[in-house]
Amino acid sequence: MDYLLLLIAIILLLFSLKKIAMIKYRTTDGIAADIKQNILSLLWGIVVVLAILAIIYQVWVVTGKSSYWDGVFILGGTALLTFFSSFWFYYKSSVKFNEGV
Repeated sequence: MDYLLLLIAIILLLFSLKKIAMIKYRTTDGIAADIKQNILSLLWGIVVVLAILAIIYQVWVVTGKSSYWDGVFILGGTALLTFFSSFWFYYKSSVKFNEGV
């Protein structure tokens, strides 16, 4: 079950990062459209933060819920890996959608 939750959190993170990249390069024709675009970006951003936290927690659970230094290293390493891979995936998605503009 923990592996399934981890997989769902990873898929949700990638999906929401892709949606944010799509929203960023959407053309808008007014103030109301800009406001809607910013609100959608913020809502997907909340999903991104929750997915990152869920990934970090689920990796900690899968590795045995250690409360010693190895648990700290697992949490920190997972956090760094998740942040860097999220930025990389967002960059690749935004470059892909920017080419279409």
